[in-house]
Order: sequence, then structure tokens, then C-alpha cells
Amino acid sequence: MTIIKAPARVCLFGDHQDYLGLPVIACAVDRYITFKAEPNETQALNFEFTDLKKTRTLSLKEDLDSFEPQDYIKSGLKMLDKVGVQLSKGFDIEISGDIPINAGLSSSSAFVVGWLTLVLKLTDHLDRFSSAEIGHMAYLAEVEEHGQAGGKMDQYTSAIGGTIYINTRVDKTFESLKLPFESLIIASSGVPKTTLEGLRSLNERSHQAIAQVKSHVPGFDQYAHHSAANYVDHVEEDLKEIFTAAYGNYENTRAAFDCIQGQDADTTAIGNLMNEHHSILKDLLKITTPEIDRLITAANKAGALGAKIVGSGGGGCIACIASEGKEEEIMNALRDAGAVEVFETRVSKGAKDLTL
Repeated sequence: MTIIKAPARVCLFGDHQDYLGLPVIACAVDRYITFKAEPNETQALNFEFTDLKKTRTLSLKEDLDSFEPQDYIKSGLKMLDKVGVQLSKGFDIEISGDIPINAGLSSSSAFVVGWLTLVLKLTDHLDRFSSAEIGHMAYLAEVEEHGQAGGKMDQYTSAIGGTIYINTRVDKTFESLKLPFESLIIASSGVPKTTLEGLRSLNERSHQAIAQVKSHVPGFDQYAHHSAANYVDHVEEDLKEIFTAAYGNYENTRAAFDCIQGQDADTTAIGNLMNEHHSILKDLLKITTPEIDRLITAANKAGALGAKIVGSGGGGCIACIASEGKEEEIMNALRDAGAVEVFETRVSKGAKDLTL
């Protein structure tokens, strides 16, 4: 039996930055999508989604250029076909997971990364590709092939693992970081995160704001280190907050990178920067909900050093850095504030082969 696990991801700094080509800091955490595969005697892939209680059969002869929205199985096979990787025999594949779905922890990206890793393992091609290359193929299969609005953070983080600073402007580039704390507390609001259309709207409006600045300031470089205050007057009124958020988050991510990289990385300082990041997401991008706001307030009152919404927003989860010894108090406060699930999680390695 071939077993592959791909982890969830938590964005620590840089939400809504990767689709602008701006940097992010994210970590893989120890919740997983798990694939188990055994060969069969057919020319078909038989999938059993154990948590969803669904099945699917896919012929190896199916046209890979035609697939439904969010059919990442076929778009993943199409990406692998482009690099000369094809399955030549059938398999029975069981898929399960303990990543909360539609909660901002990138269960879909973990699925795509795990699926590509599985096929590469089954075809003896896994050693051909680096983790960054697998992450990039997963990005192409999930985002580019389906015309979605996301960036590279989710797929890269699940494939590479650990805590990474991703230069999303340049493909397959990242820098590994070491956090000064061992775990994060995750709480799910029970409200599904925003739809893909909601993410697309923020993406388009952010690019529109940047385009307006470029039309007034020849040579404006969105990747340069500068303040939004110098340029916000060139942006239409209804886009000012989005433009300000983009560069506030950019400054915040740079400051977090410097803090984490420092010789004496300060967890309290990192927590303060996380709180600043959340404030931008809440007050300028307005992606929180009353349920998320209650969880953030409860976490902070119970002793969290930092707390923020995770993912595209409109619901989903929050992540917290706990003061030492305050973990249980914070988790109980989150449950009392209405969280439908609360758990402590640790930084994980990227997609891994656990074949028996």
C-alpha cells in the first residue's frame, strides 16, 4: 500500500498578498489529507472519499483537457501529463483527512499536493521533482487550470512544509524560517470561509487600485519598499482602504520576517505583529465576521500573544499564539465564545511518503 500525507497550512503574515506578487510567511501544520492506494486489475482509478461518504471512478483513457470546476483530480493529471508523468495501470484510492473543510486551512491545496505526490510516487517519478516544484505544479493545477483567483502560498506551504517566507513574485523560491514558539491554537468559527468569487473580487479590486497608482506615477513599483500613504491619493475613494491594506500588510510581513530572523526572536513581538495584521484584515479589508470577532476577543482576553483570522475570510478559523502556560485557558475561552472546534497544532513537514 502506498500512503501519502499532505498538511494543512496557516498563513501567519501576508493574507491577500500572494496574488499581488507580495511576500508571505506561512507554516504547514499537523492536520492532513491522507491518500492510500493499492493497485487493481483495471484501467481505472477507483476513489473512496471516506469522510464525505462518496466514491468516484475515473478511466485512465479519459480526456484530461475537459474537467468540471474544482475537479483537481483531472487537472492534476493534466499537469503531470505535461511533464511526462502518466499512470499506466489502475488503483483503488482511499482519501481521508482531519483538516476542517472550507475553514481557511487550505484543505483543497493539501488535497492537490497530496494527489500529485501520490501519482509521482506510483509512477516512480517522485525523486525527479523538488518539493517547490511539486508545490508549483499544484498551484498550476488548482489555480491556473481553473482560472481561480488565488496565489501560490497554499500549495507551496503544503508541499515544502515547515515555516517559510515565500517570494511569490518568483516561481519556486522560498526561505525556511524557525519560529521561537512550538505550537499554535486553531479555532473554527463554524462559518464557511468566503467563496471563490469573494476572493476574486478582492483580487480584482486590489489590482485595480495598483493600476490606478501606476497610471499617475510612471515607474511605480508595487514590489518596492514604500508607504501606501505616499500614493493613496491616486486611488479612487472606494479602493483606498484596499490599497492601504495591501501595503500595510506588506510592511507588516517584512517586519515579521526581520523579527523571526533576528538572533533573539521575540514571541511577544511576533504576536504584536500578528495582531496588527489581523487589524488590517478586519478594519480595512473587512473580511471578518461577528463569530470571528468574538473568537479573537476571547483569545486575547484569555492570554493570547497574537491572534488573527486565517485564510480568505468571511468565516473560517483563527490562529493564536499562546502565552506559556495559558494554552488550556485560551482553548476553553474559545469554546465558550462559540468555536465549533478548537485544537492545538504544531509545525509539520511538507507532503510525505509513508508507504508501508
